[in-house]
Amino acid sequence: MICKKKHRYLSEYATLMDAQDNINGGRHICAGCAYEEGVKDGMEGYPRRNDLSHLPYSQAGTVRHKDAKEAYDEGYAYGRKISQ
Repeated sequence: MICKKKHRYLSEYATLMDAQDNINGGRHICAGCAYEEGVKDGMEGYPRRNDLSHLPYSQAGTVRHKDAKEAYDEGYAYGRKISQ
């Protein structure tokens, strides 16, 4: 599945590290979707996820080859912060 959301072009994702190695399969996962999932999980108090393979792929805009796990972790931290 391919992400078509506009968050693929947000400048905030340009600062994420690149995931060029693809060790965790996250190189092509949409960092925007990963961030949003992290916020949701953090707000709900769910454990952090390691497997993001269920999320859509994206090769567009500022999320191209960005580290989806890093994006998820940032979103998770923000979700925990705003839920307290």
